[in-house]
Amino acid sequence: MEEIARVVSSSVGIEFEKVLKGFDVPKESFGDLTLVLPRAGIDPSKGEEVRKAVEGCSYVAKSELVGIYLNMWFDRARFVEKVFRSFVEAGNSYGVVRFPSRRIVVEYVSANPVHPLHVGAARNAALGQALANMLEAAGHVVQRRFYINDVGRQVAILVLGIKLLGELEPPHGWKPDHWLGMVYAATNILMELKKVREELSQVVSDERRKELIDRMDKLLADLARIREALPDAVDKLIDAMDRVDPEREVVEIARKYEAGDPEVKDFVRKVVELCIQGFKQTLDRFGARFDVWDWESDLVWSSEVSKIVEQLSRSPYRTLYKGVPAIDFSTLLKDPNIREKLRIPKGLEVPPLILMRSDETTLYTVRDIAYTLKKFRDFNADTVINVIASEQLLPQAQLRLALYVLGYRKEAENLIHYSYEMVQLSGFRMSSRRGRIVTLDEVLDEAKTRAYAELEKRGNPNEEIAERIGVAAVKFALVSVSPNRPVRFSWENVLNFERNSAPYLLYTYARTRGILRKAEELGIATEPRKLLEIYDPSFANDNARRWRLVKMIAELPETFVRAVENLDPSMLAIYALKLADEFNSWYDEDPVIRESNEGVRASKLLLVHAVSHCLATTLRILGIEPLERM
Repeated sequence: MEEIARVVSSSVGIEFEKVLKGFDVPKESFGDLTLVLPRAGIDPSKGEEVRKAVEGCSYVAKSELVGIYLNMWFDRARFVEKVFRSFVEAGNSYGVVRFPSRRIVVEYVSANPVHPLHVGAARNAALGQALANMLEAAGHVVQRRFYINDVGRQVAILVLGIKLLGELEPPHGWKPDHWLGMVYAATNILMELKKVREELSQVVSDERRKELIDRMDKLLADLARIREALPDAVDKLIDAMDRVDPEREVVEIARKYEAGDPEVKDFVRKVVELCIQGFKQTLDRFGARFDVWDWESDLVWSSEVSKIVEQLSRSPYRTLYKGVPAIDFSTLLKDPNIREKLRIPKGLEVPPLILMRSDETTLYTVRDIAYTLKKFRDFNADTVINVIASEQLLPQAQLRLALYVLGYRKEAENLIHYSYEMVQLSGFRMSSRRGRIVTLDEVLDEAKTRAYAELEKRGNPNEEIAERIGVAAVKFALVSVSPNRPVRFSWENVLNFERNSAPYLLYTYARTRGILRKAEELGIATEPRKLLEIYDPSFANDNARRWRLVKMIAELPETFVRAVENLDPSMLAIYALKLADEFNSWYDEDPVIRESNEGVRASKLLLVHAVSHCLATTLRILGIEPLERM
């Protein structure tokens, strides 16, 4: 494709990169490759000129101009030679294209340390891993960061619960983050119940009374469910809650922690560190690694946040909003160029950014301004990518606008909100405040159990392999869907060994390795360079499946480039599934080792090698280590 693009670029004077964007893979009856002229920036009136130029390419056998489409058919033998030689000469680097190196920070997961990681955070972890791996493979210098959100109301509620219990260590058999998640949910429910009862004690309408009673019933049901797991702790919390004003306590904990009160600081850190300990166990199992763990409180105590507040307070965009100081972006947003530069969606109304609450504590987005500058500064980063759910669209827009207002225009323009949609679980609505979440640990345990059962059916029960298959299955299910689409999570699809899943790809890869092992056992040469000396480049001339596989192997570099440019690992996942489908269909009807013609057999073995490599490369970028045997 690059050779054709360079010829076209030279013949009509269009930028090479622009020409590349005009290619498409058509239905087989329309050729092997199509150039959509307008998409490549080419005036259709120059179509015939372009057609004559491409026929000068070494492997274009013929071409046909149909309106705005220039369809091309390849000389199969020449194309096979080009692909196989490229694959063998590139070795392990085949398919991975290096970009001009940039320094990139990828911040991902960064879940609130008040409950275990849930299945929604799992998608963040899967996408963050794949994104960082992909950018690194492309030649960028990548730093992975986790932001510990230890400042604010949620952590203060958890700390109040632990304080009322008088015990920090989890009961025997409890993972620390699971224990803390239960305490957080129970404390939160008890605080809500107290508010409901206080309102019920006042004169309210019958309709409002009915609403409050209904809400109280639901809260009590959630509390009863938590009490089944931790009866002593819940009973102790119920008793202690009656003796305090929980709202006042939570506000005081948050205020004192942000102010750096030594006693509160020490206690909060111990609670949060215990939760992070649980996070690390889960993330290690899931294969998510981090270079830096940043504490939100460190920023606050370092006075970096107060400096930001002070600078914004002197801004000409300062206003009062709901009685507190804020930054009004309305004037800026009237400029369409600023909207475009900062990637603020058209029509998105951005309310003023509140600088400080009436209790003198700061909001998350204000603290995130200081953190963003720290990420750029500490790593000398060209780009910072925040992997955060789409529901954070507004705060992330406020963040970029605030940076722009402060004069950090380069940072504002190079801060990317990597938005993704959530995971949908059929018939279940999650709420961490009510203790109703599906944890990542539970999902991974279930995946392992189901994978083990499937291996048992196939006569190969193995705990370690079941664990690897289970983790891979969950990870792939979360990353194989485009980030801007929600994931509908169902076990039937996630652990399907027959199609569209990680187990299917792992099985296909293991199948390629098995073919090559069998050939070696029979004394057949399998080393790619030796095969290249005896292969028959015409082996795909009259075989559609062999030809499709060769073309698909040739597609990996371009697929990789598109995935990097669009920051979309799902493109690699989809490519791998299509390649696996085509390979399995081909191998089921076209034996490799039993092929009697030595040249054709060498070509088939090269094909197996190339498919094996392409699958391994895409799987590893997606954070999945291939299995030699299943």
